[in-house]
Amino acid sequence: MAADFAVIGAGTCGCAVARRLGELRPGDTVALVEATRVGYGTSGRNAGFILDHHSHGGMRHFEAARKNDRLLAAGTAWLRDLVRDHQIQCQWSDWGRIYVAAEAAAEPELKGVCDGFDALGVAWRGLDRDDLEAVTGSRFYRRGVRAGGSALVQPAAMMRGLAATLPANVTLYEESPVLEVGTTGGFRLACPDGVVEARQVVLCNHVYAEEMGILRRRIVPLASFASLTEPLSDAETARLGREGEFGLLPANANGSTVRLTRDRRILMRNTLYYARAKRFPPKLMDDVADTHRRSIARRWPDLGDVGLAGTWGGILGFTRNEGSLFGAVRAGLWAVMSCDAAPMTKGAIAGKLLAEHICGEESELLRVMLSLPRAALLPPDPILRLAVRRRIGRIAAAGPGER
Repeated sequence: MAADFAVIGAGTCGCAVARRLGELRPGDTVALVEATRVGYGTSGRNAGFILDHHSHGGMRHFEAARKNDRLLAAGTAWLRDLVRDHQIQCQWSDWGRIYVAAEAAAEPELKGVCDGFDALGVAWRGLDRDDLEAVTGSRFYRRGVRAGGSALVQPAAMMRGLAATLPANVTLYEESPVLEVGTTGGFRLACPDGVVEARQVVLCNHVYAEEMGILRRRIVPLASFASLTEPLSDAETARLGREGEFGLLPANANGSTVRLTRDRRILMRNTLYYARAKRFPPKLMDDVADTHRRSIARRWPDLGDVGLAGTWGGILGFTRNEGSLFGAVRAGLWAVMSCDAAPMTKGAIAGKLLAEHICGEESELLRVMLSLPRAALLPPDPILRLAVRRRIGRIAAAGPGER
């Protein structure tokens, strides 16, 4: 088939690019090509935090962080509008989030979160152990910081809803991995069951772009792992605080992201892994599931034997300098990658802005995006792999009780 635009990858970035291209160029055709199914990748298998602001604590590149924070707020607002306007059933909840510390050693990092919020002008309030017990039903945490404005969602349901409500001139092709890209006389995307010929191509395939020789040595691919329990009974849910849902983010990088979802499941996410190979050994997955069971039991001893519905891993991209991967690669070829903190909201707004950039639509927000530094170059493997593994080891040693 032929299209004016082909977008490779139907995650957060790809769906955003395709939607906005379809809106701005109603007379053009857009082919959105996805290797698996929408919602099967990292965009649908994350913890479901839609963050309007995010404090790293002790941000080294404050000016870039301030600009990124503005983009996060815009991405959250856009996603909120899309979910509302299209009535996407994804358990959207404007609950906010709480950053937590379980050990005294993590309290300086929690203070760093507060300092970051103060620098960004974000309102927050402190919580003590009793406050956190009221929210979670657990006395595991010493202190917390609560901020509003962000949302909690069922991310796979949101992604499926976003894909189902694309403009009429956007056609989604799922289970269509791009095996080869030819560049003679336009672009020719070879898939197992057909070919897409397009005048312009936008790469939104995250870490897989580097396998095409593009955006290489710009991001650190770090995997994090999550488990989701089976639905809890009424008696089990009653042990988990009084609010009916919550979302906790660790102040310490070795800590756990924890959610009680609206359908009464516990999501537990922790463990970092250098993921250049993009594959996870079975032994690692078994170990991660055991870790998650212990993490649940440490917080709620009576729930240590709750069954897990599944355990999985997903890859995040981090840069050295809060930089961006956004814009033209060559004539007719564009790329965007969501990286660093808050990839859902950053990816959504980055995809929207890239489509506007392609179509010549200027805005103050696009100028903010274009003013971000390019992601800094990284050393090659095995140097980078050794450095990252050493850093992961130091993080684990510094916060053993946070997990």
